[in-house]
Amino acid sequence: MRTYDVLIVGAGPAGSVCASLLKRAGLECLLIDHASFPRDKICGGGLTPKAWQTLGRLFPDFKYEYMPITNFGLIIDGEHCGYLRLDDMQRMIRIVRRKDFDHLLLQQYLAAGGAFEQGAFADFSEDAARKDYPVVVTLRSGEQIACRYLVGADGATSQVRKRIAPHSSNGFLFYEQYHDRAADVEPMITLSLSNSYSHGYFYVFPNKTHDVIGFGDAHTSKDSFKRVLKELDYPYLTDRPLRGAFIPRASVVSPSPRVILIGDAGGFTNRVSYEGLYYAIATAENASRAIIEGRDFREVNRKIFRKKRKEDILDKIVYSRFGLSVIKRIAHFPRFFAACYNFYV
Repeated sequence: MRTYDVLIVGAGPAGSVCASLLKRAGLECLLIDHASFPRDKICGGGLTPKAWQTLGRLFPDFKYEYMPITNFGLIIDGEHCGYLRLDDMQRMIRIVRRKDFDHLLLQQYLAAGGAFEQGAFADFSEDAARKDYPVVVTLRSGEQIACRYLVGADGATSQVRKRIAPHSSNGFLFYEQYHDRAADVEPMITLSLSNSYSHGYFYVFPNKTHDVIGFGDAHTSKDSFKRVLKELDYPYLTDRPLRGAFIPRASVVSPSPRVILIGDAGGFTNRVSYEGLYYAIATAENASRAIIEGRDFREVNRKIFRKKRKEDILDKIVYSRFGLSVIKRIAHFPRFFAACYNFYV
């Protein structure tokens, strides 16, 4: 049976960042993913200032392509009620193509000598009597691998999480299509909120090659996606694939300090904006610190758990009729709009 200090399931941003930090500290990691890279990922691809600044702090030499976005438009109940142009480039959103961004993060880990294999997680068991390698992971191939720590970074439909919390929800379903962007139109993030959406929104995120058009809420379906496109005068492209993915809504905490859930696998997405890349990077860093320092992840990650609880409250306010009416009023005043943006990101 092979042994590693840490086995990480999922080679997206959370898994690759965690693996790179552990490898830098001298730990032997095995990173596995059922997909072959580069692979596409359903996501608007927005790196908030917190996300790209945290990434820059952790990996100062890491280079990636992005679309710098400083223009934002807000639609509420079909009315264009807000426009924001940022002057401070330190507050911009960097939009990446997830297919390229995730691949580059994985390549950074591999360039440092990290071990990666294409494989699928099936199950794990933990035996405290095995002091050196108490966690045994079983792959779908039947192979078993022993490790000191298991990190689940395998997304919203995490199989690691399902072994810990079998009845946990995958979250809300979001659908996306890629649309060609007109060359003469200045790139801008557009968000549409409505009382007819249930805790969700419509969005347009422009990256280097196209616009990512998406929608998701508590009751998303293909028909509701098409209906929202029609209401906002966006075409539904029959020649383009309609892709769907879940975004988690609740955090799941592993009862074992030897098994850690990070990123979407642990339910770490913003409860209001559904942004997940910052939390993927931040929880990956916290998991690596917990492992390197021999501390409990629940303690190291305490601030983020606390932030999740606050976001749960804010979610109920923002997506209420009262909340949307307040946002609609604020959006008409650019200074207040900018202040709210700066506070939130």
